[in-house]
Amino acid sequence: MIVIVYGYEGSGHGHWQRRLAAELQERGAPFEFPELSDPLAPQKDQWLSELDECVHRASGSPVTFVAHSLGCWAVDHFLAERGANDAHAALLVAPPSPYLLFEAVQTFMPPPMSKDAWAPIAERSVLVGSDNDDYAGSDEHVDIAATLGIAHRVVPGAAHLNTDAGYGPWPLPLEWLQGVGAVSA
Repeated sequence: MIVIVYGYEGSGHGHWQRRLAAELQERGAPFEFPELSDPLAPQKDQWLSELDECVHRASGSPVTFVAHSLGCWAVDHFLAERGANDAHAALLVAPPSPYLLFEAVQTFMPPPMSKDAWAPIAERSVLVGSDNDDYAGSDEHVDIAATLGIAHRVVPGAAHLNTDAGYGPWPLPLEWLQGVGAVSA
């Protein structure tokens, strides 16, 4: 089961996460793209509860997370609080700075970034960031990946890897899902 986790404000029409969901639906791949509560005023505990419901519906099938922005920190909190027993892998795209000072997302800050929590899925997980993201510097992305013990990839000039940066169509998430065995080729 694939669980797509959006960030602050959600993933609007044309966002690569919406396009990925459409592709997964077309392929008949099992996935959930939950409409998490109040994306303009997200609350960590509520989002974790909703993610917990998605994982529970997976009925023991390993879950692969595909997260963008604040959704990366939701997955991080999820693994730290609930463990990675039901997880297979995670794709973290453009997580914001763990030191972000933005009142609307403060229930997620600071993220736990526990290497131990990530260890069971670390070898299949990756953080993808840009070298010009306004919400986190490329050095921060490198540090986050190292702290979690996961791989890191840089997409040059990709800003926050969202629709404003031209990331509607984007093949990397589907290719990564195929690479970790969450979707057949």
